[in-house]
Amino acid sequence: MRTLIVPLVCLAQPVFAALNDTGETRCYDGASMVQCSVDNSGEGSAYLGQDGGYGRDPAYAAGQFSKVGGGTAGFDFTKICRSGNPAGTGSCAADPTTDDADPWACTQDNHTQLVWSIESSYATWSEANSTLPADYDAAARCGFGGGWRLPTRRELLSIVNYGAIDGPAIDSRYFPATSGMPYWSSDVYAPYSSLIAWFVAFDIGYAQINDMTRQYFVRLVHG
Repeated sequence: MRTLIVPLVCLAQPVFAALNDTGETRCYDGASMVQCSVDNSGEGSAYLGQDGGYGRDPAYAAGQFSKVGGGTAGFDFTKICRSGNPAGTGSCAADPTTDDADPWACTQDNHTQLVWSIESSYATWSEANSTLPADYDAAARCGFGGGWRLPTRRELLSIVNYGAIDGPAIDSRYFPATSGMPYWSSDVYAPYSSLIAWFVAFDIGYAQINDMTRQYFVRLVHG
């Protein structure tokens, strides 16, 4: 009888990806969208399990955690100046604008730890994966002299705010001048990976595919 020895691989710590909530804080009561409550979305209600009644958004409203920065619902953002200093530190004003001597250029998601450029460029998918990141790296945008890249579609979807009923579907206080049109992601469409890629449109926050040669908006990310 032989004994099979199976080696065990142990990680020093589990690896998790922090997820944002959707930003939707309202629930349907059978007639319209209203403030979520036990009556319209809780156990035993007619519309059990609605998004607005669960997750980070209602947890923040209930005072179950505090934010590092600000943002709608459960989102937690901090403005970052071109120098790389967070708002209120170094040469970065407490509430920086794009016109300051050290201008606001990025927004950090304090939950996912991703740093987003607030600039929306316009490019083909190939340019968005090569030329634009190289330009950002060379300029050391927001203090990062390397590592700028096109985000995945799931990363783009992590900043969609489905509670922004007047559009675009994002927190415009931290992502100004965001178009409701498509933004390229780095994800390719597997059956035609050399021709087609995924995008996220911020009019209502959906993901779809299209030809890589199309020019769409681009928002680069670091982290």
